[in-house]
Amino acid sequence: MSVNDSGSAIANLVKRLLARQEIRYLLVAGLTSLFYLLLVGAGLLLNVHYFIAILIAQAITILCAFPFYRAFVFQSTSGLRGDFIRFLSVWLSGMVAGLVLTPLLVEILRWHPLLSQVVAIGLVSIASFLGHRFFSFRKKE
Repeated sequence: MSVNDSGSAIANLVKRLLARQEIRYLLVAGLTSLFYLLLVGAGLLLNVHYFIAILIAQAITILCAFPFYRAFVFQSTSGLRGDFIRFLSVWLSGMVAGLVLTPLLVEILRWHPLLSQVVAIGLVSIASFLGHRFFSFRKKE
């Protein structure tokens, strides 16, 4: 197999993978989560209370994530305003779940706030994907 064939095979594999909505979601959600955790971590390093750091990081991340979820992951062609309102309702549901779970893990189980956020993200991710797929960016028939 030549170098050109290898490059072509890799390009085809990447193209096939990115054709799948689930793969695009994992990619964007993973990068979004890393960005969010960096923001929370920066807040913690600046001695901001973990709850406030989470709220600030959520506000910033929501605005950054929406265009990528809408255009790249779900490839929505619906109205921008309606998509954003539905996206926000799904996102806020996950955020509330994280805001309930994190203090339980931090205050009761004495976990580090960043670890608590990783666990919360993991638990909320599947429900968020389904909410965005079937509600935020649903295809109109």
